[in-house]
Amino acid sequence: MTASETELRRALSILDQYRSQFDALQRQEELLTLSLEELMRARETMSRYQQAGKGAPILVPIGGNTFLFGQIADEERTIIGIGADLLIEETIPAAVERLEGRVKSLQEAIGGLGQRIAELDTRVRAQTDFVQGVYEQLAEQEGEKGA
Repeated sequence: MTASETELRRALSILDQYRSQFDALQRQEELLTLSLEELMRARETMSRYQQAGKGAPILVPIGGNTFLFGQIADEERTIIGIGADLLIEETIPAAVERLEGRVKSLQEAIGGLGQRIAELDTRVRAQTDFVQGVYEQLAEQEGEKGA
């Protein structure tokens, strides 16, 4: 095996590692984006719930795209998770504020991931160009041997 063949194999291995990292970061970004959408939906729902007022009819999702009919009993309070399966009762404005903090944190995390993805994309492109160059050089050398 020639030095160029070894270099090509090493370059391909590095390219595969970069692509794997790139894919993993994109999956992380997708999960964070889904979490962000869920938080924003919860925040909006709480605000509309509070605006609707006591006694307003609501639909309560129970899973499987199925809902129960209900009424707002207390438009001022909610129960919100604070981590490790721990829930607390809190006023809706305080819960919305808590969700705002989570939204901001997720947006920052998504922004950071976006930067890392962009940097890795640049590396993938550069490594792809390098692999292509080594491959062409190797093909040229093989062509010269055959002539």
